[in-house]
This record gives sequence, C-alpha cells and structure tokens, in this order.
Amino acid sequence: MLKRNDGMMKRVSALVLGAALAATTAVWAEETTTDADAAVELDYEAIEKPESISWCSHDGMLPENGQTEWDAEYERLTGIDLEHTYVTGNEYNDKIELDYAADTVPDVFDLSSTYFPKYVAEGAVADLTDLVKASGLYDLVDESIWEQCSYEGRIYGVPKEIPQACGTYVRKDWLDRLDMEVPETYEEFITMLTRFRDEIDECLMPYTAPGLVTAQYLPDFYQGAFPGITEVDGEWIDGMQQENIKDALQKMQDAYAEGLLDMEAITNTTATCRDNWESGSAGAFCYWTGNWGQQLTYNLQKNVPEAEVICIPAIEGAVYLYSTPTVHVINGRLSEEEVAQVFKYFVGYMHDGGEGQVLFEYGVEGVHWEQDGENVKMLPSLSDPNTTLNKAYILPSSRLTPLSVNDKNMVYSDPYLDSLAVTDASAKNQSFQPASETYSLISSDLTIARDTCVAEIVTGAVSVEEGLASYKEIADSLNLEQALEEMNAN
Repeated sequence: MLKRNDGMMKRVSALVLGAALAATTAVWAEETTTDADAAVELDYEAIEKPESISWCSHDGMLPENGQTEWDAEYERLTGIDLEHTYVTGNEYNDKIELDYAADTVPDVFDLSSTYFPKYVAEGAVADLTDLVKASGLYDLVDESIWEQCSYEGRIYGVPKEIPQACGTYVRKDWLDRLDMEVPETYEEFITMLTRFRDEIDECLMPYTAPGLVTAQYLPDFYQGAFPGITEVDGEWIDGMQQENIKDALQKMQDAYAEGLLDMEAITNTTATCRDNWESGSAGAFCYWTGNWGQQLTYNLQKNVPEAEVICIPAIEGAVYLYSTPTVHVINGRLSEEEVAQVFKYFVGYMHDGGEGQVLFEYGVEGVHWEQDGENVKMLPSLSDPNTTLNKAYILPSSRLTPLSVNDKNMVYSDPYLDSLAVTDASAKNQSFQPASETYSLISSDLTIARDTCVAEIVTGAVSVEEGLASYKEIADSLNLEQALEEMNAN
C-alpha cells in the first residue's frame, strides 16, 4: 500500500497548480477581463448567502448510502436549506428537459458532453466566466479544462472532477503461464489473445467489451480510428467516413470471426463485462483506470486468488482516451444575483480546498469516513457492509483542485496507482462536440445507422465496404454534411 498526496497529483489532462487552494470564502475582489476586453469588477466576498439552493443529482452517493445525512451536513456547515432531488441515471436527462418545459429547473445540476453544448447554445445555463475568475478557481485548473467548458470564449460550466481514462487490463498470470511478454504491437496483442483462447482452459472470452462502437472501450482494435463525430486538426468530421475506420472494422471482424472478441459484445453492458472479468473467464478488458484498476483486481482475486492483473501501456497505434468532463451548470433563468449565490455557496464550495471539498469528496465524518492519523479512512457502505465507499460525489484521486488541509490524504493500493499511471502517461483528451441544430434533429437516426453498420460488419453479415457504403447513404440522406458545417462554424 502506498500513501499518496492527492493535492500534488499530476494528470496529463489537467495539471493542478502546486499552490494550496485558498477557501473560496476568502476575499476575492479583482478585475476580470472578457474576450471583448471589457473590465468587470466583481466583489466575490460581498456575495450574500442564499436561504436555499435546489440541486438535482444522479450519480455519486445514493439515498441508501447516507444521502440524507450528507444533505443535513451540508445544511449544518453552510446554514443553507438544500432541496436535493436524486434521479436515477436513466431518467436524469429526461427530467432536466421536462423541468425546463415546466419551469421547475433546479438551481444547479450537471451535464455530460452530449447535452452541455446544446444547453449552452440555447441560453439555458448561466455564464460563469466572471465568477470562476473572481473566485480564484480559474487559476487553479489547467486552461485546457476551461477550454472544454467554454463557448465563444465564455465559461458555462465547472467540471465535477478531472476526466478519467480507460486502459486495457490483461491477466498477467496467464502471460506468465504462457511465458509471454506484455504485448507492444497489434500483432503481439492478437497472438496473446489467440494463445489465451487455445491454451488457457478457463478462458471463455479472450477480450470482453461493452458494445462495438466506443473507441474508448476498444482502443486496441480501433487503433486511433473513431466511430462517430470527432475533431481532427481543429475540424469536426465524421469518423465513420475516414480511411482509418476501414482497417479498424476489418480488425474487429477478423477477431470476432476467430473467437477472440466476446461474441456477446453487441449486447454487453459494462456490468456484464465486469462480471465476465471478475469471474476469471476473460483475458483482456479495457476499462477505467484508478479506482477501477483496484476494484477489477480485488474482485477478480476474490474468485481467483492466484490471479494477477496488469494495465498495459497502449500497444502501438492504439489511443487511450480521457472522457469529456461532466460539468456543473447553473440555471440560466436565475437572476445574476441568484447565479452568484449558487456559484459561491455550492459550485465554489465543492472545490474550496477545505470543509466543502472534504464533504463533497468523502462525505460525512462518522458516517462515510473516519480520521486515521493524517489520512481519511473510508467506512463500509451503509447499503452493503461488504463494500467500502470510495467517494461521496467527487473522486478524491481526480479532484479538480488541491486540498489546503494536510490531514485528509487517501491511501491507495498499487493497482490503483499503477493503472492510473499508465493512462496519465499517454491518454488523450476529447473535445465537447459543438451544438448543431441539424445534428440535434438527426443524431438518433444517425446513431442507429452507425451502430447497425458496425454490428453488421463486425459479425460478418456484410463486408466493410458494403457496410460503410450503406452508412454513407443514410448519412447523406440525413444531411450530415450540413450538421458538420454548423459544428465547424461554432
């Protein structure tokens, strides 16, 4: 077990400044400059505390794991009534849409990369630029992160945490049984999967994956290709119509035909793949690093005590990808005064380096964690005493800003740190897709066409050329070219 000072953690996607974060309730009165060079003076200290704040969440702490206690602690620390609504992930985006239609939008909520550009373009969320800068938060986060949360030079959201990346996990004990080295090229990777299939009796699926259309979960096969709308050299393009997608899909078709790729990949969920991996029947699985590196190792070893796991460096040609950040936004229908209040006492509070950040990261002392010397020791989950919570709402190892207190460190296992180091060394950022009115109208049909095309090609129902030709015909009929022009104009 290694002790890690999270506040000094370096990440490729966002380098956190070394200076400790001062609490956002400190005096911040400075001039900030907009892109139009218009000076705006904002007295951050003078922002008054609101009586209440409404928040809608869908991830992080569940109601059965002490959400009521968490809400009560927030109210105790801030003196603000918290109107907190939890919605399951599948229902969350629909609820926000309905809230806007009914004018019952919560003060603060989070958006994924799929929805954030749309809400910004529609003016549905507040401009937070001056508040981000006046609070001091801007200078504590790498500029590339703010660029992802900006539109026409203005910041409309604050990341919940630094984005995570996926890396490929391999059964190291199987490599040792076969006297093989960690693969470095695609040919070596396929040889490894083939020998897993042929020489490891308990191997039922050499490579498991949740679906076939996400390059993040199949980097070894996509080899830098991307099956969707992506940005290349500053231009938004359709990855399904690029030359490199042909080779990627052929690789997957061949691997599927040889039984190297999970035959149930089309219908797999991430939970199904985790079950496959943890049962000891899979040889390779690309998934999130850090906390999941620890979980995938420990859960596998519960079933296969002798198992060893390694997160391998990306093989030649493969690209590990960071997710786009989930961002907290503020209801654009609030007044400027209300936006400032919600920002300071909720968004700013969760990244304040002190008590607010500790609450959002670890939860409530005595309920979710306890002090252990200079470290925080997470307690068993209230809903399942056999598991231990790893966060409240913000993953400590991916915190956006450093803590200003030195007695709230976390102790991480080698699998946690080792897997994180692999993706931190080479993973690449993804950009938010710009809003496009045309794309919003055709995205569902285009997604179906893409998913169908990839599934038919990989399973061998059609050739690569036939499948891509059929997809292009549909994309042209949907006027995808117009959608791309609108994205590039933005």
